[in-house]
Amino acid sequence: MTGTGQRHRIIKLKPIVQALGRTKIEALPGLHALSSADITGSFAGKGKVTWWKIFKEADEESVAALAIIDTRDQLSEETLAIIEKLVCKVYVPATTIASVKELRWWLLRKKQAQSENLPPTQEALRQAIKRAQFQAMVWELDTVPEPQYPSQEAFGWKLEDAKWHPVMTTLPPAPEAITELVKCGCSKSRCTTNRCNCRKASLNCTDLCSCCDGDEPCENQLEGEVEEDEEEDEEDADYESEESDTD
Repeated sequence: MTGTGQRHRIIKLKPIVQALGRTKIEALPGLHALSSADITGSFAGKGKVTWWKIFKEADEESVAALAIIDTRDQLSEETLAIIEKLVCKVYVPATTIASVKELRWWLLRKKQAQSENLPPTQEALRQAIKRAQFQAMVWELDTVPEPQYPSQEAFGWKLEDAKWHPVMTTLPPAPEAITELVKCGCSKSRCTTNRCNCRKASLNCTDLCSCCDGDEPCENQLEGEVEEDEEEDEEDADYESEESDTD
């Protein structure tokens, strides 16, 4: 039964189970955890309907991979690769590309897709799969009294200040040579919002940015860089003072 009052309705589950089949029914928790749940997060712009369309047409190995995602053991590289291939189809249903790395480049090159329309990096996807695995594991053991779970640290989470936080990725967003080319044109906002290109990309502002020439101090610089700039300003002031005394 779903809904309340006069808006409630009864959905018969048996016909749905018979239509989907045993394997797809077993894969539903994995699909739900991976596509988006309260704890696992979601893929930008890819809701349940999109995932469901891909799931209905998924091949047997993709369904089987989702069905075993609730295991306590670390998923094999083969299983991770199958799930990665499924994620590629969520972004481009007819694609034969099986790697999110290759698909990101294809979407950028062919469609000029912006960052929010690209699939996650491979490392970010691995962390998302780990969190989905842990959540599916919790659901699998929901009828077990006082279930014992492995540490969340092995499943896409880290403990900071007595709270668990998701590990979005363990690698930088791009090679250092590329991240150094990212710059913002902020001059008055102090780079406190995502209007700043650097902050939006989770990067610190550098000397290439317009904010470094403004009167207000940038709040998106590394502390060491700010202190270094202040020291340089003091040295310049001392040097000018010495020149004035000499004159």
